[in-house]
Amino acid sequence: MTWANRFRLLGGLVISLAVIFVLVVVFNQRQHTIASTSATIIAPRAAVASNYGGTVVTSYVRVGQPVQVGDPLFRVNSIALQQDLARGVTIASSEGLRVEPETGTLLYLATTPGTMTEVNAQEGSYLTASEPLAIITGDTDRIVQAQFVLTPIQYGLIERGAAVTLRLPNDSSVNGRVASALVTTVNTAAVVTVRVTSDELNSGDLNLVATDGAPVQAVVQLRDEGLLAGPSDALRALIHKIGL
Repeated sequence: MTWANRFRLLGGLVISLAVIFVLVVVFNQRQHTIASTSATIIAPRAAVASNYGGTVVTSYVRVGQPVQVGDPLFRVNSIALQQDLARGVTIASSEGLRVEPETGTLLYLATTPGTMTEVNAQEGSYLTASEPLAIITGDTDRIVQAQFVLTPIQYGLIERGAAVTLRLPNDSSVNGRVASALVTTVNTAAVVTVRVTSDELNSGDLNLVATDGAPVQAVVQLRDEGLLAGPSDALRALIHKIGL
């Protein structure tokens, strides 16, 4: 064998090893990322309600309207309130409810910033005590609730604080972290519900995309236990599957 052939053989061997190394790295990476079967953005919701029923005198808001803390929402004329005041009962105001003794009315105020997503109180309508007047959906503190179907090995590699990529409906992506996970077993598969937190998800620029109930995809990074962990896990899963 000539030296030229030896060099060609050595070069082919090096290239083959390099290709195998790259394929192992890619395979390991794919084995250690999992995509959700479903995922939804959940925003905090605050109900506007009171212990006093009454007639809605004025409505200051409508569905889709943004509100800030302290903004007036509704003014309600309450006969029950007037009767209690006449008996000398002291009714204290609160952050979300201002009592107006001189008129016997209640002024409801927003206690959280957000958007009016439900308005039941229409001017002239009567609402009973504790009946929700409206729902405010917050623009901050959103989370993502995602479901995954995992093998036992994959479930063992998911951990709190793991990196998550959230793909939004407009094809943009934001980063998050695993906050918690609940699991149930169905036909030997782990059905895992993961709650994901993300500071980027609560950016004001995403308010129109990252709305309550919007569908997203969550891709979680599993714990990497080494370069050969992915192929080893796949081989163990195959052996378990065929019953060896």
